[in-house]
Amino acid sequence: MNKIAFVSTNKSAWGGSEYLWYNSSFRFKASGYDVIASVPRWNDLPSSIESLKSKGIKVYFNTDIPSYKKLYNRFAPRSIQYKYKDDGFRFLLDFKPDLVVINQGGNTGGIDLMEYCIENNLKFVTISNAANEAKWPSDDLNERLSSALPKAIRNYYVSRANLRLTEIQIGQKISNAMIIMNPFNVEYENTCEYPEVKENYFLACVARLEFYAKGHDILFQVLNEEKWKNRNLIVNLYGKGEHLNSVKKLIKYFNLEKVIMEGHVNPSGIWKKNHALILTSRYEGLPLALVEAMLCKRTGIVTNVSGNPEVIIDNETGFLAKAAVPEFVDEALERAWSRRNEWEEIGIQANKYIKSIVPEDPIDSFFKEIESLEV
Repeated sequence: MNKIAFVSTNKSAWGGSEYLWYNSSFRFKASGYDVIASVPRWNDLPSSIESLKSKGIKVYFNTDIPSYKKLYNRFAPRSIQYKYKDDGFRFLLDFKPDLVVINQGGNTGGIDLMEYCIENNLKFVTISNAANEAKWPSDDLNERLSSALPKAIRNYYVSRANLRLTEIQIGQKISNAMIIMNPFNVEYENTCEYPEVKENYFLACVARLEFYAKGHDILFQVLNEEKWKNRNLIVNLYGKGEHLNSVKKLIKYFNLEKVIMEGHVNPSGIWKKNHALILTSRYEGLPLALVEAMLCKRTGIVTNVSGNPEVIIDNETGFLAKAAVPEFVDEALERAWSRRNEWEEIGIQANKYIKSIVPEDPIDSFFKEIESLEV
């Protein structure tokens, strides 16, 4: 294998789901592979695109189609519209890669590219970064996935729960599947000391500002209870996203004076200040924020969704809310609060446990996995 194409099909925006293929592309390029990359033409293109180009990795935008086709699609019935893949993926036919790595923000978004690869005899693998019980594939998409996934060389998932849910969603075993880990943004061995507790305890909510995925509204409903308002607990929000103004508005609506918006801060900065993590996600893959917190010896209070229970042992390495609803988040937070004097020690146990699961260098692990494939 000499030529490899990394293609992101996540049309929303650059985020945590892009880091594995992005960092892997540099590793393959440095190892002598001929590498190209392709992303949707996001409204806000990250500087990462220029970083790829600076290393000699050519970048294609896979959602581009000619203007006349866009105009036609505005008025034509869906059944006879132009498909962007006919233009957006054409670069693959010129490059003729030995392998196409299809990166998905969720678990279904790469279906057009899977089918394109099958139609053009291109070998491919898929990466699924999340799965959502509330987003079920239609019957048509079910059949397309059922046909395409077995034809991949491998289908990678970031948690066993995501794989299991995908199998349930299509009613079919995915026998060519494997669990992988995304890269994290803290040192595997770090010296992030537990902050001294002075007047307040600080919880970090590290999540992009999207209610439907990260459930900030659930957290705010819990914190709106008088008992939490009266306790010496501060919740710092880290991240950005499409619901920035809505988050601010809801904080004001509930009069949550102890919820502080901190914006984007690097993980080491977050864990120098905060004593524990809280995530009230409705769905996930395996959140990097949780992995990073545990590597920094911090415990997590998280919802029992997707990969969370695969790294959190309830009451031992963290605290699991039974579901992403205020009642259960409140119950888990109460259990955690009753043991707040133990958070430092629980964080040490969390660190030991996450290191038994997550490799020190996920990029190297993925690189070796791809190299081992018979293509």
